[in-house]
Amino acid sequence: MDSGHPGHRLPTSGEPPFMRSLSLCSLVLASGWLFAGSTDPAALTPEPQPREASPKVALMASPTDPDRFVNLPRLLLDDAGHVLHAAGSWGHADWATAWTGAAVVLGTGLLLDHSVDQTVVRNAIGSTDRMAKLFENLGGPPSVLIAGGIYLGGIAFKDPEVRATGIDTMVTMGVAQLMIALPLKLMVGRSRPYTDHGTHDFHPFTGGQSFPSSHTIQAFSLASVISAHADQPWVTGLSYGLAGLVGLSRVEQRQHFLSDVVASAVIGTFVGKTVVAYNQTLRAEARSKVTVSFAPMVGPGHYGFSLTAKF
Repeated sequence: MDSGHPGHRLPTSGEPPFMRSLSLCSLVLASGWLFAGSTDPAALTPEPQPREASPKVALMASPTDPDRFVNLPRLLLDDAGHVLHAAGSWGHADWATAWTGAAVVLGTGLLLDHSVDQTVVRNAIGSTDRMAKLFENLGGPPSVLIAGGIYLGGIAFKDPEVRATGIDTMVTMGVAQLMIALPLKLMVGRSRPYTDHGTHDFHPFTGGQSFPSSHTIQAFSLASVISAHADQPWVTGLSYGLAGLVGLSRVEQRQHFLSDVVASAVIGTFVGKTVVAYNQTLRAEARSKVTVSFAPMVGPGHYGFSLTAKF
């Protein structure tokens, strides 16, 4: 029964074990403080040791950073040259993969182009058309905005990996479109499906622009770069899945045959993976030349840090 007297309650055997442990720890800490003979917390603060800052972050302030804005023209030219000379360094396995891909594209064209196009014509409905127009935008100007947004996000948040993703995406798109897609369109001159000239109507340098699909190349360039940098299965699946929908939307719109889309997917993926692999090597070499140390400074009444960088 409560006695009604609000005095201090004495601990009883029913006190929770946690509270007893906490009281014991407090007693030990207080005894140690008194034993040290100081009431100044700063006097007991251990001197912090310098630690190495992230080389990736430090590289963003280095003139040797390949992703600096002023270095981008040179990076674009280096990547273009590397992509063009990449086939020269292929081994037997690489050439076997290339010939297999070419056989798949040729086989698709011979077996499926006409039948797939006729299926699209017979089953054309308004809802499918609207969905196709929605997805094909991912291979148009919005993909450039996505790449630019990734780059600016990396700068704003000082995240070199995000910034590198944006750089590699823009470079891949530029190389794939300017050095591969546009010349091939001119040289091949394949008529688009909606002209109803058939699947074998080619007029080099004077004909149509069905092969390859610029939208599909753009979409797979974006997907391959994001997938390579993220290195996560779900990101890879989502990126390539959306890119595939871009290609299918171009077939549904009768802008390209199925073989055009398959070949374009291979082109975009090849350029993207080649650019990322080469640029990551350049970044690793640049980081190896940067040494940065970061040391916190704590004292009575003040705190701060020192940063030392050697390029």
